[in-house]
Amino acid sequence: MNIHRELIAERRTYTASRVTHSHPYAQLILPLQGEMAIEAGAENYVLDDELLFYVPPQCDHSFHSNVRNEFLVLDIPDVMISSSRLEHKGTTYALNNKWKGIRYLILNELNQEAASPSALKELFPYISHNLISQRQPKSIQYIHAHYHENISVQQLAELEHYNRSYYSDWFVRETGSTPSSYLQEVRLNKAKQLLRETNYSILQIALQVGLEHQSSLTRLFQQFEKTTPSQYRKQHATSGTE
Repeated sequence: MNIHRELIAERRTYTASRVTHSHPYAQLILPLQGEMAIEAGAENYVLDDELLFYVPPQCDHSFHSNVRNEFLVLDIPDVMISSSRLEHKGTTYALNNKWKGIRYLILNELNQEAASPSALKELFPYISHNLISQRQPKSIQYIHAHYHENISVQQLAELEHYNRSYYSDWFVRETGSTPSSYLQEVRLNKAKQLLRETNYSILQIALQVGLEHQSSLTRLFQQFEKTTPSQYRKQHATSGTE
């Protein structure tokens, strides 16, 4: 299966033949014309001029269209996702003015004679911000904004007005992970970004993502990536790009 290493934006059309698959990269599907039926998990949606769809990595989904259609599709490498559990299932978003503006900017890049992949990459932090802020509950937004601080489960539970026990169960249902594991994953993904894009020392990166010691970051990498931060940096040392 193809693994994308950079952002890819394309106009795409879909047929009446039902297709079911998953892929290791995420997708953002924005309507341009017509509509498409899409199923992810137990949910069924119709993407039209009022609705767009985010497909996380490794999410099984089915889709087809019985009418003339065209969609703007953004393929997003998993290394660019701030958390692999941004959502553990497909997510719909209202096609409001912010998303229409994003769609316009992407289309404008595609219409350039010499479209630059770097322009899409520069736009992606804004896209990612909207993916997170427009959908996630307050406590999850708080984790993404304050991952570098000490965060307690009780503190997060109070943001949702739940007791701690209920909140922990609710969090697992929402994300597929415990609050502490989710926080560690956010820290890990931020550390991976800093390793790829900066020359900061391993200790500096550990401190920036909320860990007190370099050894804590090393243990985190060994647990989830089966490698060390230094080895990860060497593997992704490609002059600042993926």
